Amino acid sequence: MKRFCSILIILIHSFSFANAIDWQELSAKTFEQAKKENKIILLNLAANWCHWCHVMDDETYENNKVISFLNQHFISVKADQDANPELSNRYKDYGWPATIFINADGIDIVKRAGFIAPDNFLKLLKAIVKDPSPEENPVDFTKVINNNQNNNTLISTLENNFINSLDFKQGGFNQAQKYIEYATFEKALFNSKHPNIKTWIYNSIKGAKKLSDPVWGGVYQYSTHGDWEHLHFEKLLKIQARYLNIFLLNYQYNRDENSLVYAQNIIKYIDEFLIHKNGLYSNAQDADLIQGKHAADYFKLNNIERRKLGIPKVDQNTFTDNNAAMGTALLRMYHVTHNKKYLNKVKNIENALYKRKKTSGLYAHGSEESKITSLRDQIAMANFLISLVKNDINNSKAKQELRSICMQIKKNYLLENGAFKSFSGNNGLTAQPLKEENISIARIFNWYGYYSKDNNYINIAKKTFQFLTSKALIKDYYSEASLLLLAYELKQEPTQYVYLDTGKGNEFNHALQSMLPFYSMVYSGKIHQLPKEKQELFGSFKENVLFSCTSTYCSTPIYSEEELKKELNKNK
Repeated sequence: MKRFCSILIILIHSFSFANAIDWQELSAKTFEQAKKENKIILLNLAANWCHWCHVMDDETYENNKVISFLNQHFISVKADQDANPELSNRYKDYGWPATIFINADGIDIVKRAGFIAPDNFLKLLKAIVKDPSPEENPVDFTKVINNNQNNNTLISTLENNFINSLDFKQGGFNQAQKYIEYATFEKALFNSKHPNIKTWIYNSIKGAKKLSDPVWGGVYQYSTHGDWEHLHFEKLLKIQARYLNIFLLNYQYNRDENSLVYAQNIIKYIDEFLIHKNGLYSNAQDADLIQGKHAADYFKLNNIERRKLGIPKVDQNTFTDNNAAMGTALLRMYHVTHNKKYLNKVKNIENALYKRKKTSGLYAHGSEESKITSLRDQIAMANFLISLVKNDINNSKAKQELRSICMQIKKNYLLENGAFKSFSGNNGLTAQPLKEENISIARIFNWYGYYSKDNNYINIAKKTFQFLTSKALIKDYYSEASLLLLAYELKQEPTQYVYLDTGKGNEFNHALQSMLPFYSMVYSGKIHQLPKEKQELFGSFKENVLFSCTSTYCSTPIYSEEELKKELNKNK
């Protein structure tokens, strides 16, 4: 009897193994195994809120023929793209799900985007086994050097492409997916003089409101079919932060009261569905009620009807990058509404994220430390810290942390060619510099160089820009709003806004804080709190007053929000 049971257990185990993919985690050992066994690595990079990821899990990765072939010929790796920003940013153009095949030397050989049906997937697997050569010639961006100092033609082309990329009739981009990308909105609002740009902003905001959940609040990720009606229902924290900023800026600049309502509904949503006790927010809510099944009919229901059926799953992870972004957005909400409950939320996020600082001086991505530390988290924290030091001239902790993180980014990520690699640590892949991250860190370093009066950071930013405008990268550029903003910022110092709070006259510091573009510095406080070199401006003023200054010029005194808006438009 014992012998029979043992045989039965072995058979059951063998059957289970044969009918399940042997998923692994990505590490340096994965590549050692690939070399030893002469196999290709399959990276299944998915998101747990993603409809087509669920479908591919259920249909393709549960297919017996696929399972058998993968287990025999491949080393299969599965990773959550949200939990692994070093992979997410690297392969974002192919997700989600992203299906990436990598050889033992860490070179991508085949990359595919989206759902792949079982039969097609099996054909792809067999083709790769037959010919495992890369589809594209790999480029090692860590070694790319650009000696060309003249970027005028590129910038002119990108400026034209920026305008051509916009859908002035419907808003958003001229493409099937409809959404607002923040850098594009930022450039349109602060840095474009195109005669129809206000029309684009108006129609884009009109479209973005259609992405909003009318029942629970919050914003869906995007719409397809070239309109704003075919919704993808996942709600990501980073998307909530983006549209919170966009709606608030539109309210402030264009006095669209309805935009403020949509902003309030975003906060209502995240406070009901995503909030944690420590003040941080969950990562995302699933697009599906039942994973793998379209939920369009569900999201047409009212609150009571939805709750009877259940609530889509929430990814409870509280990732650093997305919470830092939400902290920045909530700080803007505080200044728009003057309501200190939002400032308290910001402080809770600030204190919770400080606890994520590792002994290396870098910030961990999640509550559990990883051997990999992503540049994306450091960028998000730096941006959050910049917003905190602008907000409060006395926030010595934020000043200290901003100085520290800029030093650590330079120490841990900067390469000899002026680029910044995307992560530190060893997962078997070469940490390549990525375009979006390098644009972001160059903007931060350029700003910080002026703030700290350390030209070294400005020079690094200029070198990073040279890397970003190299032939190896620009061949894939079309409309790069953030790169255009960087090019503009590198040509001049940031405007300094110095606000004297006397307690008398018009109070418009909140308006100042909520309306300023990223590339600006703010000094706001009582006379003794302002920088010594600025105090002499205010010797005879008895009411609240603002000056807009550069190193060689200061505006006439500004006494109201209306005068501030005129000054901001003049600096555009």
